Amino acid sequence: MAKKGSYIVDYFNNRGFFGLSIVLMVIFSIIASGNFDVPQRGYGTFHNIATWISSSDTSCFVAVVCNVVIGVLLVTLNIMYRYIKTYNCFIFAAVFVLLQGINPFLSTRFFSGTAMCLVVVMSLFFMFEQYGRRGGASQGIFLVMALLSFFTLYHYVFFLLMPLFVVGFIYMRVLDIRGIFAVLFGIVTPYWIVLGTGLEPLSAFQSPHISEVWSSSPEFAAKGWAITMAITTVALTVLLTITNLKTMLNYSVHVRAYNNFFIALSIFVVLMMAIDYNDFLIYMPLLNLCFAIQYGHWYVITPHETRQPVTMWLMAALLTAFIIAMVIA
Repeated sequence: MAKKGSYIVDYFNNRGFFGLSIVLMVIFSIIASGNFDVPQRGYGTFHNIATWISSSDTSCFVAVVCNVVIGVLLVTLNIMYRYIKTYNCFIFAAVFVLLQGINPFLSTRFFSGTAMCLVVVMSLFFMFEQYGRRGGASQGIFLVMALLSFFTLYHYVFFLLMPLFVVGFIYMRVLDIRGIFAVLFGIVTPYWIVLGTGLEPLSAFQSPHISEVWSSSPEFAAKGWAITMAITTVALTVLLTITNLKTMLNYSVHVRAYNNFFIALSIFVVLMMAIDYNDFLIYMPLLNLCFAIQYGHWYVITPHETRQPVTMWLMAALLTAFIIAMVIA
């Protein structure tokens, strides 16, 4: 006989609830669409992601699609590499999608933060696949670094991801001398192609200035709410990571390597939100991803008597946060 409350616990961690979270995100995005906007600052060496989509409706649609794709990719990645204790885990992807949905700044506009989160998740497939393939990982390393380098054409934040992924390849135990050359060639190749084929003239090259990053940014609606959400998510991510560490230390070596990267990603996000504080929203999708993964760990290793009420309170808190955002707007 099933334990009391186990049906609710099982529902939170199945495809049905993940599907419901996607529906709710779409509803939240439609409700908030047109009411929220935030200046998109920062640019790459040749372009600006903010110029990709001019229509607000199209931008909202693309943002929703990207958030759904990220959620699906997270589940797929876990099925393939089981960085969470069980491959049959959907709660963390549902939490990510809901966190994106209740934050109108993230769900109603496609911006550099959405692009960065999607690129990071895509890169994880290539990076995790290389684990332990010393001497045979050069192609995967090259692809990841070339992908990141390509997006530096459009936003400076992708430069910051490069050393993070170098650390990731060290965790994967593949960064030998050939791997270092793959890193260098991966960084150079997009620029070699763009400049060598004449797609962009060298005269159009621009270098991001640190003064741009730290200069004051315009106020925007519900900025205080957004900052509160960021601080709360950071605190909860740190708390969950510390709580999960003891269990994660008992995982196999390669699973620990995957999770070490997620911890490094969390540290990176928190530091960059503190340093690049005027553009903290850029890092919010990655912060939500880090929180969701740690919540997934906590969920599968915690007795259902605890995780059921906590998850219900979390869902209530997310709904409340969205309502407050709409009232403030």
